[in-house]
Amino acid sequence: MKRIDITECHYRLLNIAKAFDEICTKHNIPYYMLGGTMLGAIRHKGFIPWDDDMDFGVPMNYYSELIDLLEEELPDKFKCCTYKNHPCVLYPFIKIQDIETCIDDPRSNVNLKEQLGVNIDVFPLFDCDVNDVELSSIFRLIRLQTIFNVGSTSNNFFKMIFKRILGMMCFNKDMFINRIVYKCNHLADGNYLGNILGRWKRKEIIPKEWYGLNMRYQFEDITLCGIKDFDKYLSHMYGDYMKIPSREEQSVHCENIYIR
Repeated sequence: MKRIDITECHYRLLNIAKAFDEICTKHNIPYYMLGGTMLGAIRHKGFIPWDDDMDFGVPMNYYSELIDLLEEELPDKFKCCTYKNHPCVLYPFIKIQDIETCIDDPRSNVNLKEQLGVNIDVFPLFDCDVNDVELSSIFRLIRLQTIFNVGSTSNNFFKMIFKRILGMMCFNKDMFINRIVYKCNHLADGNYLGNILGRWKRKEIIPKEWYGLNMRYQFEDITLCGIKDFDKYLSHMYGDYMKIPSREEQSVHCENIYIR
């Protein structure tokens, strides 16, 4: 298999994003760039140079419809992956992958040729109250799910033992996911919209009015939808977001990406 560099990764990510944007625009499904993708749009007018993924959010009331549309209308070289149809999707959100590629994820027990390819994450955004006590329960379940799924490949002795205990108690991936989905769908309505399944958990729950609607920003050679009050959002997430982090702070999700 041929290894690809970050430039090729960005090219393929952007093509996935274009297809995603076209489907959402055609069917009036609102979406937003999130996290480093929103930051890249503002600070770099495109990709953060070392970033190797893209994050988007779609309000939960559009999410099921979106999955159906992606499965029907995505070009053949892309695939809508969920925990129901791909072993490497460990949480209840969408990954749209380029099926011509594969990522060597050292945390996974899956054969390299069956690994996910270059992909974008599309998270559900939940209507909630930032002080809802159920949020802490959801975050604990996500943490347990993470330990259960990657514990066997971890160098941490206690994580490996804990995974074995969970396995002996007959826990499995679907049990965790079903419980997480149930709790997310029973959150109390509030004045916030949150990417509860994202990396930063409670920090990604922000006031609804920050989102706006159909605000488009330059991203490389196209435009993509993003958060209206981006300054409030990015300051909340990153502090001085226009400052380039040191080389040590530049996190990369995956280093080895190949053409299948």
